[in-house]
Amino acid sequence: MRTRIISSHIFILLLASLLFLAACGQGTIGQSAGSTPTGSVAPALDVNGTPIVFPQTAPQKIISLAPSTSEILGALQLQGRVVAVDYYTNYPEVLAKKQKISDVSGKFNIEAIVALHPDLILSSGAIGKQYNVQLKELGLNLVVLPSPGFTQTLEHIQLVGRLTFAEEAARKVVQQMQQQIDDIKAKVAGATPPKVLLEADSSVPGKPYVFGGGSFGDEMLQYANATNIFHNNTSNGGYPQVTDEAIIAVNPQFIILTEDPQYGGMPELVYKRPNWGNIDAVKSRKVYHIKTDLMQRPGPRLTQGLRCMAQIMHPTKFSEPLPDYCETKV
Repeated sequence: MRTRIISSHIFILLLASLLFLAACGQGTIGQSAGSTPTGSVAPALDVNGTPIVFPQTAPQKIISLAPSTSEILGALQLQGRVVAVDYYTNYPEVLAKKQKISDVSGKFNIEAIVALHPDLILSSGAIGKQYNVQLKELGLNLVVLPSPGFTQTLEHIQLVGRLTFAEEAARKVVQQMQQQIDDIKAKVAGATPPKVLLEADSSVPGKPYVFGGGSFGDEMLQYANATNIFHNNTSNGGYPQVTDEAIIAVNPQFIILTEDPQYGGMPELVYKRPNWGNIDAVKSRKVYHIKTDLMQRPGPRLTQGLRCMAQIMHPTKFSEPLPDYCETKV
């Protein structure tokens, strides 16, 4: 999996995982580890809608197959129990230095995984989907989380806390994230919501993929007190492919790019797009790129991406300088 989660190479995998999410829904997180659901309490579900079986003892050898699950494990201070990660895990640094069990193309080394004798393997969405059956047939404890929205990301952090017997750490992380969300929402309350294009992938000229209704980016824009110009478009699991003409017709006041600059997420390229010269965001030089990992990786740093967006669109509502982690380019 690339550090850019949405790309021309793997975008279809994200869409597949989002469709899984729509079909399966989300489980309740509040049960204790190892408990059996009773009555109307729904079990936590994996990407296939199968109830997750929680371990009776704390896993000591954990492998992460996705950058997002690696970041969750890092936030829970479980790096000492992580024995390997995927190729694209680049944060936190201590996990980025762990043994890599996949390559740049997303191919996983099953022999290397087995040799590590993991007692828990974590993945997300459709990442490594073709290997999941093989890993399970080998008797390995693989849990694949559905690709979440913004709110569900917080639930997944709690879920990983349950799986790893780090529930208190997960509670603190989620509490901190919720406080950050509430603070940002309070700061921008009452401001005029600008019209925003939140772009995910520009690999097809004239037909970019965007964050539409139901995506975590759409939810982030709502929290940042902005209007997603494609909020009503929920096609492709919330990541519709739209046309230049549709964007020009709506005339966004801000354009925020989330794709890695090496793959096209550069504002200077937007200013050169044919027929985009009369879009308000282009005329007023309000085209921005926010660090890809903060905007396309559903994990603990999504609140940083939210802060970046909110401050870019409502700068007078913040007394502090724009954080360096935004890495914005105008």
